[in-house]
Amino acid sequence: MKVAVIGAAGAMGSFFVKYFLGKGQEVVGSDANRVAGFPAGFTFVGSNRDAALGADAVIVAVPMRMTANVVREISPSLKRGAKLVEMTSVKGRMHAELRRIIALRKATLLSIHPLFGPLSKSKNLKICVIGNRRDEASARLLFPGAKTILLGAEEHDRLMAYTLSLVHLLNLAFVSTVDSGVGVKEFRRIATPLASAQLDLGQAVLSQNPLLLAHIQAENPFLPDVLSHVISQLEGFRGWLEEKDITKFEKQFSGLAARFRRTDLDDALRWVYLASNSSP
Repeated sequence: MKVAVIGAAGAMGSFFVKYFLGKGQEVVGSDANRVAGFPAGFTFVGSNRDAALGADAVIVAVPMRMTANVVREISPSLKRGAKLVEMTSVKGRMHAELRRIIALRKATLLSIHPLFGPLSKSKNLKICVIGNRRDEASARLLFPGAKTILLGAEEHDRLMAYTLSLVHLLNLAFVSTVDSGVGVKEFRRIATPLASAQLDLGQAVLSQNPLLLAHIQAENPFLPDVLSHVISQLEGFRGWLEEKDITKFEKQFSGLAARFRRTDLDDALRWVYLASNSSP
């Protein structure tokens, strides 16, 4: 199988170049920013269209805001029956739009969302697949051994408002508050294992591409409702604090903890202490 990776020099593009080379596939690719150090066996070509020409699978690993334009660009090069793989973090109108773009080429759209990063091990992949059981089967053929989760486009975006957007924004708010309050250095100096783990999460979010994260937040139609719920929760906390209503806080805390298995809570705490090389 011939695989083309558009955006081959990027973080995820580089991951997929190595992944498919490791599977013994012929891999070609393109990128606006050509860099040195591509692995042996990979063929870099001069344009996106040339990369897609004759490929059985075309992996579009470019920023979300560029995906539709890149697919329009390469559409004339897609051979009949080729599989176009897009991996945007918010599907929304994108899923239907890409189908329309490639329909005349008789190519097949495989819409996925990798639930892993470029530092992940190729044997531990988890992937959202947007569509039906046939799409899921197609994804499993392309990524053998990966765990697949089948979702509709709207369902995917609703879930991503929590697992992506909410995580990003809460951590950004946390790090910003620490930085403008006591400062990260002083916070780290006196941090407990729980506090250190939270700061690590916040800094991990800050390591991401800010423009990508901005588009993920701005394009997700479900995020405003999620943020409204968060603000409501924080206002509730402010209310019991002003009233010094310890009973209300304890009741809310205990009720929430009761929704989880005790073993899960203990495992989470154990992970925090192991990560900090400390003991409870």
